[in-house]
Amino acid sequence: MNVLALGGCGDMGRMAVAILLESLKISSVTIADKDYELAKTIIEMIGSDKLSAFEIDVNDSEKLFDLIASHDIMMNTVGPFYKFAKMILEACIKAKKPYIDICDDWKPTLDLLDMDKKAKTAGITAIIGIGASPGITNLLAVFACSKFEEVDELITAWGFSEGKEGKKPRYYVTGKMLKKKLGLPPEKANAAVEHLLFETLEKIPTFKDGKTIEIDALTEAEPLQFPGFKDTYVCHIGHPETVTLHRTIKAKTISLVMFLGETATDLTREYRQKILDKNLTISEAAIALDRDFKNLIKRARRGQAPLKEYIGMPPSLCVIATGTKDGKRKKVAIALGRNPYDEMAGLTGVPLAIATIMMIEGKIKTKGVLTTEESIDPIEFFDKLAVYCGKNLTSKEILIEREVDL
Repeated sequence: MNVLALGGCGDMGRMAVAILLESLKISSVTIADKDYELAKTIIEMIGSDKLSAFEIDVNDSEKLFDLIASHDIMMNTVGPFYKFAKMILEACIKAKKPYIDICDDWKPTLDLLDMDKKAKTAGITAIIGIGASPGITNLLAVFACSKFEEVDELITAWGFSEGKEGKKPRYYVTGKMLKKKLGLPPEKANAAVEHLLFETLEKIPTFKDGKTIEIDALTEAEPLQFPGFKDTYVCHIGHPETVTLHRTIKAKTISLVMFLGETATDLTREYRQKILDKNLTISEAAIALDRDFKNLIKRARRGQAPLKEYIGMPPSLCVIATGTKDGKRKKVAIALGRNPYDEMAGLTGVPLAIATIMMIEGKIKTKGVLTTEESIDPIEFFDKLAVYCGKNLTSKEILIEREVDL
Protein backbone atom coordinates (compact mmCIF):
# COMPACT_ATOMS: atom_id res chain seq x y z
CA MET A 1 0.00 0.00 0.00
CA ASN A 2 1.20 3.49 -0.77
CA VAL A 3 0.01 6.22 1.60
CA LEU A 4 -0.32 9.93 0.94
CA ALA A 5 0.55 11.97 4.06
CA LEU A 6 -1.00 15.32 3.21
CA GLY A 7 0.54 17.97 5.44
CA GLY A 8 3.11 15.45 6.60
CA CYS A 9 5.69 18.08 7.62
CA GLY A 10 3.75 19.18 10.70
CA ASP A 11 4.22 17.74 14.19
CA MET A 12 1.25 15.39 13.99
CA GLY A 13 2.01 14.43 10.40
CA ARG A 14 5.66 13.61 11.15
CA MET A 15 4.64 11.39 14.05
CA ALA A 16 2.03 9.56 11.96
CA VAL A 17 4.54 9.04 9.16
CA ALA A 18 7.07 7.63 11.63
CA ILE A 19 4.56 5.01 12.81
CA LEU A 20 3.50 4.13 9.25
CA LEU A 21 7.10 3.42 8.28
CA GLU A 22 7.21 0.62 10.86
CA SER A 23 4.38 -1.29 9.14
CA LEU A 24 5.19 -4.10 6.72
CA LYS A 25 1.80 -3.46 5.09
CA ILE A 26 3.00 -0.10 3.77
CA SER A 27 5.35 -0.01 0.79
CA SER A 28 5.67 3.76 0.41
CA VAL A 29 4.69 7.06 2.01
CA THR A 30 4.55 10.39 0.20
CA ILE A 31 5.01 13.46 2.37
CA ALA A 32 3.03 16.09 0.48
CA ASP A 33 3.32 19.62 1.78
CA LYS A 34 3.36 23.22 0.66
CA ASP A 35 6.90 23.47 2.05
CA TYR A 36 8.68 21.15 -0.37
CA GLU A 37 12.18 21.94 0.92
CA LEU A 38 11.12 21.06 4.46
CA ALA A 39 9.60 17.79 3.24
CA LYS A 40 12.87 16.88 1.52
CA THR A 41 14.85 17.77 4.66
CA ILE A 42 12.64 15.56 6.84
CA ILE A 43 13.02 12.66 4.40
CA GLU A 44 16.79 13.12 4.40
CA MET A 45 16.82 13.07 8.21
CA ILE A 46 14.68 9.92 8.40
CA GLY A 47 16.63 8.05 5.76
CA SER A 48 13.96 5.57 4.69
CA ASP A 49 13.66 4.29 1.13
CA LYS A 50 9.89 4.18 1.58
CA LEU A 51 9.66 7.98 1.59
CA SER A 52 9.24 10.55 -1.15
CA ALA A 53 8.34 14.25 -1.18
CA PHE A 54 5.75 16.13 -3.19
CA GLU A 55 5.01 19.86 -3.32
CA ILE A 56 1.32 20.65 -3.13
CA ASP A 57 -0.93 23.61 -2.47
CA VAL A 58 -4.26 22.02 -1.56
CA ASN A 59 -6.06 24.94 -3.18
CA ASP A 60 -4.92 23.56 -6.55
CA SER A 61 -7.87 21.17 -6.94
CA GLU A 62 -6.69 19.52 -10.16
CA LYS A 63 -3.21 18.81 -8.85
CA LEU A 64 -4.67 17.62 -5.54
CA PHE A 65 -7.01 15.19 -7.30
CA ASP A 66 -4.19 13.74 -9.41
CA LEU A 67 -2.01 13.31 -6.32
CA ILE A 68 -4.73 11.54 -4.32
CA ALA A 69 -5.66 9.33 -7.29
CA SER A 70 -2.08 8.06 -7.50
CA HIS A 71 -2.16 6.67 -3.93
CA ASP A 72 -4.06 3.90 -2.16
CA ILE A 73 -5.12 5.90 0.89
CA MET A 74 -4.96 9.54 1.98
CA MET A 75 -4.08 10.71 5.51
CA ASN A 76 -4.92 14.38 6.09
CA THR A 77 -3.31 16.62 8.71
CA VAL A 78 -3.74 19.90 6.82
CA GLY A 79 -5.26 22.62 8.97
CA PRO A 80 -7.19 24.64 9.72
CA PHE A 81 -9.90 22.08 9.08
CA TYR A 82 -12.64 24.70 8.89
CA LYS A 83 -10.88 25.94 5.77
CA PHE A 84 -9.58 22.81 4.04
CA ALA A 85 -11.27 19.62 5.30
CA LYS A 86 -14.33 19.65 3.06
CA MET A 87 -12.46 20.34 -0.17
CA ILE A 88 -9.89 17.63 0.57
CA LEU A 89 -12.54 15.01 1.34
CA GLU A 90 -14.37 16.03 -1.85
CA ALA A 91 -11.17 15.32 -3.80
CA CYS A 92 -10.89 11.87 -2.15
CA ILE A 93 -14.50 11.06 -3.01
CA LYS A 94 -13.93 12.12 -6.60
CA ALA A 95 -10.78 9.97 -6.76
CA LYS A 96 -12.56 7.11 -4.91
CA LYS A 97 -9.77 6.79 -2.36
CA PRO A 98 -10.07 6.15 1.41
CA TYR A 99 -9.63 9.18 3.67
CA ILE A 100 -8.64 9.68 7.32
CA ASP A 101 -8.00 12.86 9.34
CA ILE A 102 -7.59 14.49 12.76
CA CYS A 103 -10.30 17.14 12.31
CA ASP A 104 -10.92 18.82 15.66
CA ASP A 105 -13.31 21.58 14.53
CA TRP A 106 -16.99 20.93 15.21
CA LYS A 107 -18.41 22.87 12.25
CA PRO A 108 -16.42 21.09 9.51
CA THR A 109 -17.10 17.81 11.33
CA LEU A 110 -20.79 18.32 10.60
CA ASP A 111 -19.97 19.31 7.01
CA LEU A 112 -17.95 16.13 6.53
CA LEU A 113 -20.69 13.96 8.02
CA ASP A 114 -23.12 15.50 5.51
CA MET A 115 -20.94 13.94 2.79
CA ASP A 116 -21.68 10.41 4.00
CA LYS A 117 -23.97 9.54 1.09
CA LYS A 118 -21.41 10.75 -1.46
CA ALA A 119 -18.69 8.66 0.18
CA LYS A 120 -20.92 5.57 0.19
CA THR A 121 -21.76 6.10 -3.48
CA ALA A 122 -18.03 6.33 -4.24
CA GLY A 123 -17.48 3.14 -2.24
CA ILE A 124 -14.93 4.65 0.14
CA THR A 125 -14.39 4.78 3.88
CA ALA A 126 -13.64 8.17 5.44
CA ILE A 127 -12.76 8.30 9.14
CA ILE A 128 -12.77 11.75 10.68
CA GLY A 129 -11.38 13.05 13.96
CA ILE A 130 -8.99 10.29 15.03
CA GLY A 131 -6.46 12.12 17.17
CA ALA A 132 -6.41 13.01 20.86
CA SER A 133 -9.60 15.06 21.13
CA PRO A 134 -11.58 13.96 19.26
CA GLY A 135 -10.29 10.43 18.90
CA ILE A 136 -8.89 8.99 22.12
CA THR A 137 -11.57 10.82 24.14
CA ASN A 138 -14.32 9.31 21.97
CA LEU A 139 -13.02 5.78 22.47
CA LEU A 140 -12.62 6.33 26.21
CA ALA A 141 -16.25 7.49 26.19
CA VAL A 142 -17.49 4.40 24.34
CA PHE A 143 -15.59 2.14 26.73
CA ALA A 144 -16.88 3.94 29.84
CA CYS A 145 -20.49 4.00 28.65
CA SER A 146 -20.40 0.31 27.75
CA LYS A 147 -20.41 -0.35 31.50
CA PHE A 148 -23.96 0.97 31.87
CA GLU A 149 -27.47 -0.12 30.96
CA GLU A 150 -28.43 3.56 30.87
CA VAL A 151 -26.23 6.66 30.69
CA ASP A 152 -27.34 9.95 32.21
CA GLU A 153 -24.29 12.15 31.73
CA LEU A 154 -20.99 11.89 29.88
CA ILE A 155 -18.15 14.34 30.37
CA THR A 156 -15.16 14.22 28.04
CA ALA A 157 -12.14 16.26 29.05
CA TRP A 158 -8.60 17.24 28.09
CA GLY A 159 -6.03 19.55 29.59
CA PHE A 160 -2.63 20.25 31.07
CA SER A 161 -1.20 17.21 32.83
CA GLU A 162 2.12 15.42 32.75
CA GLY A 163 2.25 11.66 32.36
CA LYS A 164 4.69 8.86 31.62
CA GLU A 165 5.58 8.56 27.94
CA GLY A 166 6.79 5.78 25.70
CA LYS A 167 10.11 6.03 23.92
CA LYS A 168 10.68 8.00 20.74
CA PRO A 169 9.67 6.07 17.61
CA ARG A 170 12.65 5.20 15.44
CA TYR A 171 11.65 7.34 12.45
CA TYR A 172 10.20 10.34 14.28
CA VAL A 173 11.84 13.71 13.60
CA THR A 174 11.16 15.92 16.62
CA GLY A 175 10.77 19.68 16.55
CA LYS A 176 14.08 20.00 18.40
CA MET A 177 15.81 17.89 15.76
CA LEU A 178 14.44 20.15 13.02
CA LYS A 179 15.52 23.29 14.83
CA LYS A 180 19.01 21.87 15.26
CA LYS A 181 19.15 21.03 11.55
CA LEU A 182 17.60 24.24 10.21
CA GLY A 183 18.23 26.78 12.94
CA LEU A 184 15.53 28.71 14.79
CA PRO A 185 12.67 29.52 12.39
CA PRO A 186 10.92 32.90 12.40
CA GLU A 187 8.41 33.07 15.22
CA LYS A 188 5.00 31.94 14.03
CA ALA A 189 1.73 30.93 15.58
CA ASN A 190 1.48 27.49 17.16
CA ALA A 191 -1.31 25.77 15.22
CA ALA A 192 -2.86 24.19 18.34
CA VAL A 193 -2.95 27.49 20.25
CA GLU A 194 -4.30 29.31 17.21
CA HIS A 195 -7.01 26.67 16.91
CA LEU A 196 -7.82 27.02 20.62
CA LEU A 197 -8.32 30.76 20.27
CA PHE A 198 -10.39 30.36 17.12
CA GLU A 199 -12.72 28.04 19.04
CA THR A 200 -13.37 30.72 21.66
CA LEU A 201 -14.61 33.45 19.32
CA GLU A 202 -18.15 32.16 18.72
CA LYS A 203 -20.75 30.19 20.60
CA ILE A 204 -20.11 26.46 20.79
CA PRO A 205 -22.40 23.40 20.92
CA THR A 206 -23.01 21.17 23.90
CA PHE A 207 -25.55 18.38 24.34
CA LYS A 208 -27.92 18.92 27.27
CA ASP A 209 -31.13 17.12 28.20
CA GLY A 210 -31.28 15.27 24.91
CA LYS A 211 -30.69 18.17 22.56
CA THR A 212 -27.87 20.30 21.17
CA ILE A 213 -27.72 23.85 22.50
CA GLU A 214 -25.22 26.68 22.07
CA ILE A 215 -23.28 28.28 24.89
CA ASP A 216 -20.40 30.73 25.16
CA ALA A 217 -16.95 29.21 24.80
CA LEU A 218 -14.89 29.16 28.00
CA THR A 219 -18.06 29.04 30.12
CA GLU A 220 -17.09 27.72 33.52
CA ALA A 221 -18.41 24.23 34.32
CA GLU A 222 -18.72 22.27 37.55
CA PRO A 223 -15.29 21.09 38.75
CA LEU A 224 -14.14 17.84 37.15
CA GLN A 225 -14.35 15.12 39.81
CA PHE A 226 -12.23 12.18 38.68
CA PRO A 227 -11.92 9.74 41.60
CA GLY A 228 -8.41 9.67 43.06
CA PHE A 229 -7.51 13.11 41.72
CA LYS A 230 -8.31 16.58 42.97
CA ASP A 231 -11.43 18.42 41.87
CA THR A 232 -10.24 20.41 38.86
CA TYR A 233 -11.31 23.74 37.39
CA VAL A 234 -12.75 23.28 33.88
CA CYS A 235 -14.58 25.24 31.21
CA HIS A 236 -16.48 24.35 28.06
CA ILE A 237 -14.65 24.41 24.72
CA GLY A 238 -15.83 23.65 21.20
CA HIS A 239 -14.61 20.26 19.98
CA PRO A 240 -16.56 17.70 17.91
CA GLU A 241 -17.34 15.26 20.74
CA THR A 242 -20.56 17.09 21.63
CA VAL A 243 -21.91 16.88 18.07
CA THR A 244 -20.95 13.26 17.33
CA LEU A 245 -21.03 11.13 20.47
CA HIS A 246 -24.81 11.35 20.91
CA ARG A 247 -25.14 9.58 17.55
CA THR A 248 -23.88 6.35 19.15
CA ILE A 249 -24.14 6.93 22.92
CA LYS A 250 -27.65 7.49 24.24
CA ALA A 251 -26.77 9.85 27.07
CA LYS A 252 -28.99 12.68 28.24
CA THR A 253 -26.10 15.12 28.54
CA ILE A 254 -22.70 15.12 26.80
CA SER A 255 -20.11 17.84 27.33
CA LEU A 256 -16.51 18.57 26.42
CA VAL A 257 -14.44 20.53 28.93
CA MET A 258 -10.81 21.55 29.19
CA PHE A 259 -8.59 22.03 32.21
CA LEU A 260 -5.66 24.41 31.84
CA GLY A 261 -5.77 25.79 35.38
CA GLU A 262 -7.54 29.04 36.24
CA THR A 263 -4.48 31.16 35.49
CA ALA A 264 -4.01 29.82 31.96
CA THR A 265 -7.76 29.90 31.31
CA ASP A 266 -7.92 33.55 32.34
CA LEU A 267 -5.01 34.28 30.00
CA THR A 268 -6.95 32.62 27.19
CA ARG A 269 -9.98 34.78 27.96
CA GLU A 270 -7.82 37.90 27.90
CA TYR A 271 -6.38 37.12 24.48
CA ARG A 272 -9.82 36.20 23.15
CA GLN A 273 -11.01 39.65 24.13
CA LYS A 274 -8.02 41.29 22.44
CA ILE A 275 -8.94 39.49 19.24
CA LEU A 276 -12.61 40.49 19.53
CA ASP A 277 -11.56 44.11 20.19
CA LYS A 278 -9.33 43.88 17.08
CA ASN A 279 -6.25 44.78 19.08
CA LEU A 280 -4.58 41.54 17.94
CA THR A 281 -5.04 39.12 15.07
CA ILE A 282 -5.57 35.45 15.92
CA SER A 283 -2.01 34.67 14.83
CA GLU A 284 -0.55 37.50 16.94
CA ALA A 285 -2.59 36.43 19.96
CA ALA A 286 -1.59 32.78 19.47
CA ILE A 287 2.11 33.65 19.45
CA ALA A 288 1.75 35.69 22.64
CA LEU A 289 -0.49 33.15 24.42
CA ASP A 290 1.79 30.25 23.51
CA ARG A 291 4.71 32.17 24.98
CA ASP A 292 2.72 32.86 28.15
CA PHE A 293 1.66 29.19 28.42
CA LYS A 294 5.26 28.01 28.16
CA ASN A 295 6.46 30.55 30.73
CA LEU A 296 3.67 29.57 33.10
CA ILE A 297 4.54 25.87 32.83
CA LYS A 298 8.25 26.59 33.34
CA ARG A 299 7.51 28.69 36.41
CA ALA A 300 5.16 26.07 37.79
CA ARG A 301 7.82 23.38 37.42
CA ARG A 302 10.25 25.62 39.29
CA GLY A 303 7.69 26.32 42.02
CA GLN A 304 7.51 29.99 41.02
CA ALA A 305 3.94 30.01 39.68
CA PRO A 306 0.75 28.90 41.46
CA LEU A 307 2.04 25.32 41.35
CA LYS A 308 -0.89 23.99 43.39
CA GLU A 309 -3.10 24.48 40.35
CA TYR A 310 -1.30 21.70 38.51
CA ILE A 311 -0.64 19.25 41.34
CA GLY A 312 -3.12 16.41 41.43
CA MET A 313 -4.87 17.14 38.13
CA PRO A 314 -6.39 14.16 36.29
CA PRO A 315 -4.55 12.70 33.28
CA SER A 316 -4.67 14.90 30.19
CA LEU A 317 -7.34 12.80 28.40
CA CYS A 318 -10.22 11.43 30.45
CA VAL A 319 -13.96 10.83 30.60
CA ILE A 320 -16.52 10.51 33.38
CA ALA A 321 -19.85 8.78 32.83
CA THR A 322 -22.73 8.45 35.25
CA GLY A 323 -25.69 6.14 34.88
CA THR A 324 -27.32 2.90 35.93
CA LYS A 325 -25.41 -0.36 36.27
CA ASP A 326 -26.96 -3.52 37.74
CA GLY A 327 -29.86 -1.41 38.92
CA LYS A 328 -27.60 0.99 40.85
CA ARG A 329 -26.48 4.54 40.18
CA LYS A 330 -22.74 4.63 39.51
CA LYS A 331 -19.94 6.78 38.18
CA VAL A 332 -17.29 5.32 35.88
CA ALA A 333 -14.19 7.37 35.15
CA ILE A 334 -11.58 6.28 32.61
CA ALA A 335 -8.37 8.06 31.61
CA LEU A 336 -5.31 7.45 29.51
CA GLY A 337 -2.70 6.95 32.20
CA ARG A 338 0.34 6.65 29.92
CA ASN A 339 1.04 8.51 26.69
CA PRO A 340 2.96 8.03 23.46
CA TYR A 341 6.16 10.02 23.05
CA ASP A 342 6.17 13.81 22.60
CA GLU A 343 2.96 15.05 24.16
CA MET A 344 0.36 16.28 21.64
CA ALA A 345 2.28 15.06 18.59
CA GLY A 346 2.15 11.53 19.99
CA LEU A 347 -1.38 11.74 21.35
CA THR A 348 -2.64 12.87 17.95
CA GLY A 349 -0.26 11.42 15.35
CA VAL A 350 -0.05 7.89 16.77
CA PRO A 351 -3.85 7.33 16.83
CA LEU A 352 -4.04 8.63 13.26
CA ALA A 353 -1.40 6.16 12.10
CA ILE A 354 -2.97 3.26 14.03
CA ALA A 355 -6.36 3.88 12.40
CA THR A 356 -4.73 4.21 8.97
CA ILE A 357 -3.02 0.83 9.39
CA MET A 358 -6.28 -0.72 10.61
CA MET A 359 -7.97 0.51 7.42
CA ILE A 360 -5.17 -0.93 5.30
CA GLU A 361 -5.47 -4.26 7.13
CA GLY A 362 -9.16 -4.37 6.26
CA LYS A 363 -10.35 -4.09 9.87
CA ILE A 364 -12.60 -1.13 9.05
CA LYS A 365 -14.87 -2.09 6.17
CA THR A 366 -17.94 0.12 6.57
CA LYS A 367 -18.30 2.65 3.77
CA GLY A 368 -19.21 6.29 4.22
CA VAL A 369 -18.07 9.09 6.51
CA LEU A 370 -17.51 7.68 9.99
CA THR A 371 -16.54 9.15 13.32
CA THR A 372 -13.93 7.40 15.47
CA GLU A 373 -16.53 5.91 17.79
CA GLU A 374 -18.52 4.51 14.86
CA SER A 375 -15.59 2.74 13.25
CA ILE A 376 -13.01 1.56 15.81
CA ASP A 377 -13.19 -0.97 18.64
CA PRO A 378 -11.88 0.74 21.81
CA ILE A 379 -9.98 -2.17 23.35
CA GLU A 380 -8.35 -3.20 20.09
CA PHE A 381 -7.31 0.42 19.60
CA PHE A 382 -5.93 0.88 23.12
CA ASP A 383 -4.00 -2.39 22.88
CA LYS A 384 -2.34 -1.02 19.75
CA LEU A 385 -1.76 2.39 21.35
CA ALA A 386 -0.17 0.74 24.40
CA VAL A 387 2.77 -0.40 22.25
CA TYR A 388 3.79 3.26 21.94
CA CYS A 389 3.24 4.09 25.62
CA GLY A 390 5.82 1.72 27.09
CA LYS A 391 7.40 -1.69 26.66
CA ASN A 392 5.17 -4.79 26.82
CA LEU A 393 2.06 -2.81 27.78
CA THR A 394 -1.58 -3.56 26.96
CA SER A 395 -4.74 -1.50 27.27
CA LYS A 396 -5.08 -2.61 30.91
CA GLU A 397 -1.74 -1.03 31.81
CA ILE A 398 -2.32 2.31 30.08
CA LEU A 399 -5.91 2.95 31.16
CA ILE A 400 -6.91 4.21 34.59
CA GLU A 401 -10.39 2.99 35.48
CA ARG A 402 -12.35 4.03 38.57
CA GLU A 403 -15.91 3.10 39.57
CA VAL A 404 -17.86 4.51 42.51
CA ASP A 405 -21.42 4.16 43.79
CA LEU A 406 -23.59 7.26 43.82
